[in-house]
Amino acid sequence: MTIGRSLCRVAIYGGICFGASVLLPELAIPVAFLSTEKGQDILTKVGEMISGVTAGNTANAIDNFDRSRGSDYVRLENEDLIRVCGKAIAQIIHLAAQNSNNPYSKHLKMIAAKATENWVELARSEFAQSKYQELTEGEIPLIITPTEEGLTQAEILTVEEWRTILAKLDLMAVDSAEGVDLPDYVRQYVAELLHKEFPRVLREALKQDFKADGKAFAGLMLQLITGIRQQVAELGELAPICLAKLEQIEQQLTGTEQEIQELFIDISDRMQTGFEQLCHEFGLLETNINKNLQTIRESLVEIKEDTTVIRQDTTEIKESLASMQDELSKVRQDIQSLNQPHPGETTEEKLLKALLNLDYDKQANLFKEFVENHQIGACLVHGSCESAPRWLLNRLIRNVPNGNTSNYVKQIKFSRRINTSSLERLFQEISRKICRVQTSSVAAIYEKILEVWQSETVILIIQNTQNVEESYIEEFLQKFWQPLAELASQKGTTDKNKSLLLFLLDEDGDSNDWNIVYTQDPTSDLIPKTMIKFMEIQPIKPRQLSSWLELDICARNLLQYSDRLVDEIFRDSQNGLHQHILETICSLCQIEWEDYVSKWMKY
Repeated sequence: MTIGRSLCRVAIYGGICFGASVLLPELAIPVAFLSTEKGQDILTKVGEMISGVTAGNTANAIDNFDRSRGSDYVRLENEDLIRVCGKAIAQIIHLAAQNSNNPYSKHLKMIAAKATENWVELARSEFAQSKYQELTEGEIPLIITPTEEGLTQAEILTVEEWRTILAKLDLMAVDSAEGVDLPDYVRQYVAELLHKEFPRVLREALKQDFKADGKAFAGLMLQLITGIRQQVAELGELAPICLAKLEQIEQQLTGTEQEIQELFIDISDRMQTGFEQLCHEFGLLETNINKNLQTIRESLVEIKEDTTVIRQDTTEIKESLASMQDELSKVRQDIQSLNQPHPGETTEEKLLKALLNLDYDKQANLFKEFVENHQIGACLVHGSCESAPRWLLNRLIRNVPNGNTSNYVKQIKFSRRINTSSLERLFQEISRKICRVQTSSVAAIYEKILEVWQSETVILIIQNTQNVEESYIEEFLQKFWQPLAELASQKGTTDKNKSLLLFLLDEDGDSNDWNIVYTQDPTSDLIPKTMIKFMEIQPIKPRQLSSWLELDICARNLLQYSDRLVDEIFRDSQNGLHQHILETICSLCQIEWEDYVSKWMKY
């Protein structure tokens, strides 16, 4: 399929998504009727009509050349709809750039920053060079397909077609002479993400644009209403009600700008997309697409300025080196020397550095944002034992800002089983660790913690949460942590770099069933009284494993990279379970995990 055909399919799908979002729900046709044979037939015709109106708009766009703008310029009548498709594509590429271990993140953000405008420009250019009939012949039936079960949405584009679009946007975003050649695994990852998430992100982009500037879509909606009347008239006894609803919507669309905007705001408020959850999965805190794209466009300006400075510096260096060939040879030797492993760095040290970069990006990014915004807070680290939540806990503790593990208060481990519903034994355990005496006086415990906190970071770790009931954990938070957090907030410290942190460690995944109040917003005002819950650790995917092995393990000359190595480790790790990966990598590097685990995981 050509790039032009792909553009056409995305444009038509945008219209279908628009119609399904704004028009069909407004008719309020009973689900019971839609499940009948006649209901399915009418729904199919309505879907084809919506796609037909969008296809007609695309045809008009191709026929309407603005010669004053040049032979490659097409005036798109439904440009707002095409632009919102571009926003969705840009947002997904931006999500793909969130992986902190991806060395090509900056380049992907550069593509995303320009993707919206480049998508519109691409539509103009490609439509101008193609015949509409060639683009759309047979495409609508592939996008909207009636089956025995009803109207179904076939895939918009294949992964390979999304790869072609990404390559085109890449070429348009960066000067080919100065660009970065994205490796195959990066292109494949982004294409798969576009293939999977485009429908959801497009609905969110429509939802947000409806609320911000709904009147821009009023014309297209009026066209849909005109085209849908005939199908609605065939609804039998439902027809009068639906036709009256269409007339009511039409009156709003031909009313004042305020009335039009109110209609689209109402539609937007009722749309559910799941986009916020998607952002959390990628560790992206901002869920407003326009703000995200504005942020990366602003960062693009900074990147350009940095690039200009680098180019100037490079020119000066080249001019100097032209008359200093002997020095150049020495510099090259020095560079080669720097690229070699540090002579004092052992295999164990290199391996530890690599293992600390294994996955957990979502949790690590959320924690980073959390500790940057809060001096005091409680966190829940959770996952099955095989997903190695304890390894994640130790990694997070290493990343406490301005901290040094040797300077922390001695770790508070509540590793003994609490077999009573009373908190008294737990308070005695805390006092034994902190106050060096066994007492259940909470006031004495608070006094000691706050005293130490004035000069050191304090970290409390609650383990074995699987051994106690949810009500016990909730009671502990209410009667111990929340009063301590409030008291600490009031008293404060002279050194704002000292943190007071509580970690709850769930190694069985029991916390998934808890109804305890928590937040996943690291900037929430509910913190520090309310704990922040990290995303549950999911098995690592083969592509993520491949990238980590290449960039961290093999780059440090610990192993020799090959596809066979990736397959072997993935298989031996029971399809991506972190604990098995850690142990397997150590074994392949001739290191016994058990010999180093106590040293690497102090907590």
